[in-house]
Amino acid sequence: MNLVSVTCFVFTFMVVLTSANEPNDYTNGNFAVPDVPKREILRCMVCKALVDEVEIAVDKVDPHKKVDMGSFRLDGQGNVKQNLVPYARSELFLSEVMDKVCPMFRNYVVASYKATGIPTLLRIETPDGKGMNPEMSNVNIVPNPEINEQLSSYCQSLVEEFEDEIVSMFAKSEKQLHEKLCVAVAEVCPKDAVPDADDSSSESSDDFDFDREEL
Repeated sequence: MNLVSVTCFVFTFMVVLTSANEPNDYTNGNFAVPDVPKREILRCMVCKALVDEVEIAVDKVDPHKKVDMGSFRLDGQGNVKQNLVPYARSELFLSEVMDKVCPMFRNYVVASYKATGIPTLLRIETPDGKGMNPEMSNVNIVPNPEINEQLSSYCQSLVEEFEDEIVSMFAKSEKQLHEKLCVAVAEVCPKDAVPDADDSSSESSDDFDFDREEL
């Protein structure tokens, strides 16, 4: 089953499950359906997920695989050596990842945690593609299939504007990339504005000062 099919299956399953528990549909407002998060919150979550997707791609590459940078360096004994770097940290590989990463957002759903109402962006499948994300049981999915196109669009705008910075950060194996890219560089996230997806105990995003502009 491909990713699009899995996405459609999950959405259909959630709609059927909710309908079974309640006599009326969403439009009547008779049961708690999560609202679509505001655009600023979605952009922040997409930025964080973008970082996660690149990290997943890097982690899948054999760390022993090297690529020749076409230059030379001196080792500690003054010997000339080929300038080899890990393939996963090369500009060639990272640029390829940038070309492929945004369509991955078709494999995401926008949701909110049942316990807190905190919005989140979740992969439907685990990174290895062998099962469903276990966090899915802890959230209510926003029933709006058009959101995924918005997610891809937000991702693409980030890649187009900040690809050089993203590639450089990963090439240098920098740490705290959520904060560096999404807060400091792209400025789509206020610091700590949207809790990490696995931090369902944090404050609700409603407590943060986002402009109330609709998606």
